[in-house]
Amino acid sequence: MFKINILNNWKKLYNSALDYYKKKNYKRALELFERAKKLEPRNYKIAYNMALCYQNLGEDIKALELYKTASCLCPADLDTIYNIGCIYFSKNRIEDAIEEFKKVLEADKKSYDANYALSICHASLAQWENSQKYCEEALRLQERSHRANNQMGLIFYAVEDWERAVKFFKKAIKLNPTQFPKYYSNLALTYDKLGDSENALRIYNKIKKKFPDYQGLDFMKMTFEIKSKF
Repeated sequence: MFKINILNNWKKLYNSALDYYKKKNYKRALELFERAKKLEPRNYKIAYNMALCYQNLGEDIKALELYKTASCLCPADLDTIYNIGCIYFSKNRIEDAIEEFKKVLEADKKSYDANYALSICHASLAQWENSQKYCEEALRLQERSHRANNQMGLIFYAVEDWERAVKFFKKAIKLNPTQFPKYYSNLALTYDKLGDSENALRIYNKIKKKFPDYQGLDFMKMTFEIKSKF
């Protein structure tokens, strides 16, 4: 009977903590997860969700420690490994991030997220060939990913293949036309590199109209409005 009561108690605490997490009350959720953890210290989901709370509170170091605890308790959980990689990337520990994301791929070759993350990692190191390889695989897995199409555009922009960059930026915009002014900005800047000032200015004016609060407008104003005077 005593064991049954303990089981019921930690589950009640855990479920209540999840409710607070969903309400974005991360501090209260942590309090309840901590109490559940004392009753059920070997449950990796408790440590995992505590890490999520700390991450949402901007305390990545504590989150990382708890993700590592969760990973020790359940080494096969790929979400935990992936999130460790994300924290390493946010701390500019790119090689460590790559190692974690590769672990995910070793276990699940069809992981879009891991392929996309590896493309981002290698791009941050200016390793464009590797970045392209992983991005191509991400697109093979999710052809309609606006993020991966934009990333491929950035890769081709970096290697000065402007025409292919335009192709992928246009596809990213088509797949998600309303939420990402950065995609329009990328396209306008690429048209500028191509010497197509008419299309560059057209896209810039569209950004001003659709996204008047976009922070990148000041830079684009210098690039396109000044040029348009000549």
